[in-house]
Amino acid sequence: MPAWSLTGLPPELDNRLYLSYEDLSPQLKQCFLYCSLFPKGVAIIQSRVIEMWISEGLIQPPDERSTSSHEYGLDDIATEYYRDLIKRNLIEPIQEYSLTGYKCTMHDVVRSFAEYMVRGESVVIVGQEQATTGGCGMLVRRLAVGQTVSVVDWAVLQRHESLRTLIIGSKVNFHPGDTLGSFLSLRVLSIRSAESDTLVASLTKLKYLRYLHLQDTDISSLPDDIHKMKFLSYISLCGNCEKLCHLPCSIIKLVHLRFLNIEGINVSVVPKGFRELTNLRSLYGFPVHVDMNASSSWCSLQELPPLSQLRQPILNGLEKVQDNWMAEKSMISSKRHLEYLQLNYSASGHTIGTGGAEVEQQQQSVSEEVLEKLCPPTCLENLSLRGIRWSPATKLDVCSSIGGLQEPEVFEAAEPTLLHAAS
Repeated sequence: MPAWSLTGLPPELDNRLYLSYEDLSPQLKQCFLYCSLFPKGVAIIQSRVIEMWISEGLIQPPDERSTSSHEYGLDDIATEYYRDLIKRNLIEPIQEYSLTGYKCTMHDVVRSFAEYMVRGESVVIVGQEQATTGGCGMLVRRLAVGQTVSVVDWAVLQRHESLRTLIIGSKVNFHPGDTLGSFLSLRVLSIRSAESDTLVASLTKLKYLRYLHLQDTDISSLPDDIHKMKFLSYISLCGNCEKLCHLPCSIIKLVHLRFLNIEGINVSVVPKGFRELTNLRSLYGFPVHVDMNASSSWCSLQELPPLSQLRQPILNGLEKVQDNWMAEKSMISSKRHLEYLQLNYSASGHTIGTGGAEVEQQQQSVSEEVLEKLCPPTCLENLSLRGIRWSPATKLDVCSSIGGLQEPEVFEAAEPTLLHAAS
């Protein structure tokens, strides 16, 4: 019996929800049901759930005979699905994101309906017991562990060998020798647990993994042979993963990589060869390394030009760029798909337009020249500058040097400054 059959629908569930559900396309139905994996109180983040949908194969191009040009459009199709679920009130933006809908939640009634519809295929563990349980003998495809009162034992999770999605948001009790070897069919793996370093060595067993999200973990390294995970498309290392201080050199061989987030780790340089990752759409936390030595093994701004598909780059350590020709090497202005660009100076702050007259003039000149060479294309929607304090006299000069962007209302050191493109 298909999971979306109405047969046996409990009377406490609103039949009108079923009518709304039946109006969805088969793909949109699956995307909606997938949202029930996020426990109550956990936000459904647009970018994250879209990446999971794509990794699970829930988003298909309109033409099965499509080429790579359609492959590029999967993000756009998934975004339309996400917005459609909002329009149908199946997911609801939280108050702070009422305009953009970037973070959503699911009403309790809708969640109960979705959990019923996906029964037997998904398991969500919250509180002290399972909120949704797979029947005996059924193949559980998706498992999510929310905040639990007791520590979940890894041996219990390993019973579900047919998983395609595993989301861990709570502490897990690991034993010596525990590995990921039981989950060879995984496409999506998300772990938010401080004690998960023991699993790193077995990551490369997940040959079909597309999506890897590690947050607030104690991992100290990624596998040196990570390139064996040939289908890996999304890597997010965020939150507090401070023990991870370097990326394996073989990461540049992940030719299908579309998203890389290294904002949550202590990486000051990345391996040389990033120019090979031509499928990258989003690159968060890229450390600017001014490479004056061609024989250096570290990546620098010169590696960015071939990444023509970039939509959302975040560059850290812009204070290291002291000459405009260095900035020009990045060829940011040639990125024709750019939507959002964030330029970060050091956390301690980079003061421009203060101090003595001579120093002030030099700082202003350098900053304007660098920003001018980093000038994004007209397709840019938002530009964010962080870690800079500006004097009022410098504000207009800098705005005019960045390709005609409107004057921002606020310039702050700790918060992002958004310069919206002129209409």
